[in-house]
Amino acid sequence: MAKQKSFIKMQGKVGDLSFSKSRTRGYEVRTPGGADRQRIMTDPNFQRTRENMAEFGSAAAVAKLIRTQLNNLMLRFGDKTLRNRLTSIVHRIQKADDVGARGERVFKPENSGLLKGLEFNVGSSLTFMFGLDLPVALDRTTGEVTLAIPTFDPQRTATLLPGATHMRFTLAAVEQTLDPLLIPRPEVIESAYIPLIGEHPGEILKVDLPVDSTKVVYIMVGIDMFQQVNSVYYSLMDNPYNAMSIVEVDIP
Repeated sequence: MAKQKSFIKMQGKVGDLSFSKSRTRGYEVRTPGGADRQRIMTDPNFQRTRENMAEFGSAAAVAKLIRTQLNNLMLRFGDKTLRNRLTSIVHRIQKADDVGARGERVFKPENSGLLKGLEFNVGSSLTFMFGLDLPVALDRTTGEVTLAIPTFDPQRTATLLPGATHMRFTLAAVEQTLDPLLIPRPEVIESAYIPLIGEHPGEILKVDLPVDSTKVVYIMVGIDMFQQVNSVYYSLMDNPYNAMSIVEVDIP
């Protein structure tokens, strides 16, 4: 693999040369290599490759469904690596299928617990932003999902970012779907803007899902920071510390 050293920074194809930019290696130029697609799809020696391709394609489709469900939250809290990290976890869940043959294993809802703990922003986390437990609960008989925010002093408990004057908690919950024609969106509620000076009394955030649900439920908690100017609250510019996590995957 060659690297481009000149001031000309090209991307795309010129003849048999492919110019690209790597986030870690800079600008590169490649020539075609490896087996062609026809051989990969027909040659018995590439059977394992075809099996891996089939399963990865299936995992990518399920990951896309999850991204579609959580799109608004991911835009607000997610980083540039979230898409690949999510696909990787979905692929691991697919491999937990102990019935299907290689190349035919599928994403099973009962294996969804591996999604618990997924951080939307790999550069931050709830535990980094807030030093106390944030317990959540789901009552399937009523459909109520709750987040218990304890009494706390932000000066002792929260990560104080330069320029921030307030913080806000977000609770979101959604039923899992594997049907691309039926994609429920999360129920979301946000706390008030909480000053970063003075003790904040405990409170309960609640959202409602369908009663007596028999589906897997994702419960997410997020924290973001704001700066108050007069009566307007502004999200910190390019805030790298917005945090949201799938804190619970409730499997019926």
